[in-house]
Amino acid sequence: KTCTVRFDNNKYSVLSTAVGRPVEVHAYAEKIVIRQDGVSVGEHPRCFGRGETIYDPWHYVPVLARKPGALRNGAPFREWVLPAAMEKVRRRLKSVHDGDRQMVTILG
Repeated sequence: KTCTVRFDNNKYSVLSTAVGRPVEVHAYAEKIVIRQDGVSVGEHPRCFGRGETIYDPWHYVPVLARKPGALRNGAPFREWVLPAAMEKVRRRLKSVHDGDRQMVTILG
């Protein structure tokens, strides 16, 4: 499962808890809001391109508990800019055995 919703030829990420259940997509001029049972499960700047995927990496943090290696290689995390202190920890843990799992614990 990719934790995404397709709208207007693009994909937008949603919380992993929203997968497999109906959602409502509210499109505004500058943003997309995705709701499930009246609760926001995703909000993104609206993309007017085609075939693009817009990620919020925080939507995928719960999934990392099962796949910690995705933190290094997964599409939602490739361009993720963490706060400076968190990025420093992430760089340090890259060279440590089980560093991905440790970073996932910190993020969770």
